Amino acid sequence: MSTIGLAAAIEELRQELYQAQDLGAGQQFGFTVEEAELELLLELRKSGKGDGKLTFGVATVGVGGELSSVRTHRLTLKLSVRDRAAGGTSPEISDAESGSWDEE
Repeated sequence: MSTIGLAAAIEELRQELYQAQDLGAGQQFGFTVEEAELELLLELRKSGKGDGKLTFGVATVGVGGELSSVRTHRLTLKLSVRDRAAGGTSPEISDAESGSWDEE
């Protein structure tokens, strides 16, 4: 069974953020990470079963077992959008006309 510790999980997150930073270089819209929440869940289950049968000098023994593990990783990032073309301010997404998309 492979394991991943807290230090390895944080290092993986760090590498992902570096990669995202590199890919976003030169793009108009950038993101700042305001908050990161990492949740690591590990569930281990182990069960075993055994039975035996003796018939006229011949022994039959049956054994069964189960070992399983479940890992769940959830990452939540709170991001702020920054418009580099507007000096790093929050972008304003708007339309000069008001109304619904459904209206023609």
